[in-house]
Amino acid sequence: MKVLIIPEDATIDRYILQPIIEQIFKDLGRTVHVDVFQSLRSQGRGINKVLDSGTVEEVIQDRGGMFDLFLLLVDRDCNDGRRSGRNNVEMARQRESENESRLLACLAVEEVEVWMLALHRDELEARWSDVRQHCDPKGQYAEPFLKKKGWLSTLGKGRKKAMEGLGSKWQGLLQVCPELADLKQRIAVWLEQQGGTQ
Repeated sequence: MKVLIIPEDATIDRYILQPIIEQIFKDLGRTVHVDVFQSLRSQGRGINKVLDSGTVEEVIQDRGGMFDLFLLLVDRDCNDGRRSGRNNVEMARQRESENESRLLACLAVEEVEVWMLALHRDELEARWSDVRQHCDPKGQYAEPFLKKKGWLSTLGKGRKKAMEGLGSKWQGLLQVCPELADLKQRIAVWLEQQGGTQ
């Protein structure tokens, strides 16, 4: 089975998203090849571009024969006067309904870096609820944490290094980031609907 992740910024997000998706399928007892879509970099990044109906449709049409499942994994972004998390959720749901049986979407609360930070929450100098609710957890918590650890100059601006402990902290991550537990359940349902093993 082959899965393609469609991220907001493949250059750094891939180091968080790919191991998480591999772990979900491992938990579900499935062998899977996970890849991350890279080409959006040349088309311009940003949540609006990734959630655009034409963008998602083009990715699925161009690569539909190569991948069994597409996962749209992006930031929810809270409403801080500039962005609207509600709008992102609605757009993601629309992309799913337009691509039934081929696409599942999951929005990080509030940014995918929070999933990474969940593995290190005992080292953060903030309450976990504050990290989850902040409109800019990447700037407020993730970047300072990675800088403090001395990881910013490593692969994925420290994200690859920060995700190394995923296996031993996986259940904790699912508990404090329920959107990932929900995604795991939805993937399990999708696999069941496909029937058999792929």
